[in-house]
Amino acid sequence: MNEPVPADVIEAARALAPLGTVGDDAPCWREYAAPTEWSAARTVEHISDALIFYCGQVARRADHGLPVVRSGRTAPVSEQLDNALTSAHMLTALLSDLGPERAWHPSGHADRAGWVGMAVTELLVHGHDIANAIKVELTFPQVVCARTVARVFPWVDLASAPPDALLLAVTGRIERPDVVVDPQWWWQSAPLNEWDGTPQKRTTAPRWR
Repeated sequence: MNEPVPADVIEAARALAPLGTVGDDAPCWREYAAPTEWSAARTVEHISDALIFYCGQVARRADHGLPVVRSGRTAPVSEQLDNALTSAHMLTALLSDLGPERAWHPSGHADRAGWVGMAVTELLVHGHDIANAIKVELTFPQVVCARTVARVFPWVDLASAPPDALLLAVTGRIERPDVVVDPQWWWQSAPLNEWDGTPQKRTTAPRWR
């Protein structure tokens, strides 16, 4: 299985386009986007928060956690969705320039493939949360999902189910008999040659809650 590539981030972001078919004023945007603690609208904002945090870490080749960049400006959901796509493009450009260097993430000093896998997870998993809340169907790019699972969740057997189902299962969004779900799931963001062979577990709470 080939490693994730920067363009995977944009492909994952484009998979969320059907969310934009629901109008800004639709009441469903206030629905709880389980299993997050947020509304569907706030979960859209979280995606950009996460990707822009990633941009800062990668751009500065950070060796520690930097503050999350936020504008503080409120905006309609349609603009927030567009921000998610813009953030994906920004991160893709930065990752294309990263080369063999690495940057700090709470889950480890991630290389380019690790950052791509984490970004794809943020986009597709939270996209799934939002879609469930607002009753919209999404189709995930299977090759991108397969590369992501193989790279940042290497303990999952790719042969056991479709890649999109495995990505959702390992992050606790759906149940599958072939995937053990840990509420403290975490990424293998450092290179695979540094993986200790066990499922990774979260050691810190997300910084942007």
